Amino acid sequence: MSSRRRHKPLDGGKAAAPPTRTLRRLCRYALRAWQVLGGLGVCIIATSLLDLAVPWVIGFLLLDRVIKKNDIHALPLVLLLLTGVFVGQRIAGFGQDYLQELANQRILNQLRCDLYEHTINLPVRFFDRGRTGELLARLSGDIDTVKGFLETLMQDIGSQVVMLVGVLTFLFALNRRLTMYVLPTAAALALSVFLFKKTVKRSSRRVRDLVGEMSSLAEEAISGVRMVKASCGQDFEVNKFAGKSTELLRGQVRLAKLSSYYSSSVEICIFTGTVIVVAIGTPWVLAGTFTVGALVAYLSYVNKLYSPVKKLSKINLSIQKILAAGDRVFEIMDVPPESLSQPRAQAAKMIPVQVPAQLTGAIEFENISFEYEPGKPVLKNFNLRAEPGEMVALVGPSGAGKTTIVNLLLGFYTPTAGRLLFDGIAADHYPLEALRKQIAVVSQETFLFSGTARDNIAYANPDATEQQVEDAARAAHAHEFLSQCPEGYQVQVGERGYQLSGGQRQRISIARALLRNPRIVIFDEATSHVDSESERLIQEALEKVTKGRTVFVVAHRLSTIRRADKIVVIENGGIAEIGKHEELLARAGTYHRLHVLQASVPDTVN
Repeated sequence: MSSRRRHKPLDGGKAAAPPTRTLRRLCRYALRAWQVLGGLGVCIIATSLLDLAVPWVIGFLLLDRVIKKNDIHALPLVLLLLTGVFVGQRIAGFGQDYLQELANQRILNQLRCDLYEHTINLPVRFFDRGRTGELLARLSGDIDTVKGFLETLMQDIGSQVVMLVGVLTFLFALNRRLTMYVLPTAAALALSVFLFKKTVKRSSRRVRDLVGEMSSLAEEAISGVRMVKASCGQDFEVNKFAGKSTELLRGQVRLAKLSSYYSSSVEICIFTGTVIVVAIGTPWVLAGTFTVGALVAYLSYVNKLYSPVKKLSKINLSIQKILAAGDRVFEIMDVPPESLSQPRAQAAKMIPVQVPAQLTGAIEFENISFEYEPGKPVLKNFNLRAEPGEMVALVGPSGAGKTTIVNLLLGFYTPTAGRLLFDGIAADHYPLEALRKQIAVVSQETFLFSGTARDNIAYANPDATEQQVEDAARAAHAHEFLSQCPEGYQVQVGERGYQLSGGQRQRISIARALLRNPRIVIFDEATSHVDSESERLIQEALEKVTKGRTVFVVAHRLSTIRRADKIVVIENGGIAEIGKHEELLARAGTYHRLHVLQASVPDTVN
């Protein structure tokens, strides 16, 4: 039935955004919570400075004064300072954790909502090219990974940089010469970060892509579980999933190896720095040029020097994971959305035209050509006019272009060449939202949302009264079965309406279309998957829907279009025949052949 083409996934073969660009965009989101970040920064600085005070108190007050000089009267001061430091650290630590989570959740909420809003406003062609599981992976898994951005920026980088600066200040204050011997080991750590950076980023991106692909495989198999089981395809699906999972395992193991290399280089530098301090500082203590307390304090500060350098080196791995996830999030947000409120002609800087607020329903396809992929035309110089209140039926073999015509009417795609006119005005001059609000669609694969039958009917007009909802349901022959349910209109329809029969779902869909009170109605093979009794009820409902409206019917069962004002037979992207039912039968052409073929095949729909 459909003329749609399968496209490559969104990110197939597309280069990732520059890391600095992704980082800047994440930072702009972080700055939206600048008040909370200011308080968080104060808590981080307070926590780091209080931590740096402990070695000074232990080394110079406790060891060099109380113990070495036998000054027991200074002990209460030492205890008081240590207690104050402890209490201050707990208070600042609490504030740091609370403000961190508050800012984190605010930023995450904003990013998640922005991404969802942008995704839902993307053109249909984007969703035809991508896969649902891949999109869900970016909306959930990648967003969760990006969640660690602020924590990494403030808690890990911010606090460790403050600690690093503070430690270096104390080390130079204690002994400048000894510090110059220690600094090369810290430089060696910085070099290791630089050497591993690109490899980590590339591996992290691959892992995120594999997670998305695996999620997509699972989503497709679960959505089509009936077909999988009917085809005995469980082993095939399991093997496909296991293959991706194995690739993911290898990618994650590679990241773990890189992390292990980081840790090993850090531990070597820590050991080397400690040996340097002991080897050089001990003779100074014995010579009386360096006190025991100063050596103990210096060793404590050296350990604190390597701690932030060690964490900062590991942070590189976290940052690359976050940036890889951020690339995938912003890759979606960089796709231009549909402009619902502004005419497309305005974006193309065309001369504006005054359009009517209410359509009469006159529609014309003027020399329209269209292709989903370059060089593969679906429609070629297609011309068709529908008068207000006219029913136009579209018939033809699968892939002829029937669904493409529906896609063009709804503005899901724009013609490659030619014009689509509503009431004599090119579609580009109408805001998409204004057009779609006057068009209702009843499709072959009826989609109902999880929730109640009432909510699904009212989806087309959320402000509708209960009486309006019921009137629409009665006209669509949905009231009969809904009134027999114990819950009435509040009956839960289940995910995608699977708790209802196909005919019941279609009647709710027709009620939804009626409630919109559209000027144009599209029926896309609306009765092809229902039994004869449901078809009869649906046909009666359709007759009520179509009165006074322009109707396009994509027909599979030719019996449903006998009363059409115009039957259009489409072949190879063009019109093969056009006329009424009796006229086309008399011509003994393509329509007559389809009619005879269908009459010879018994209806097997149950």
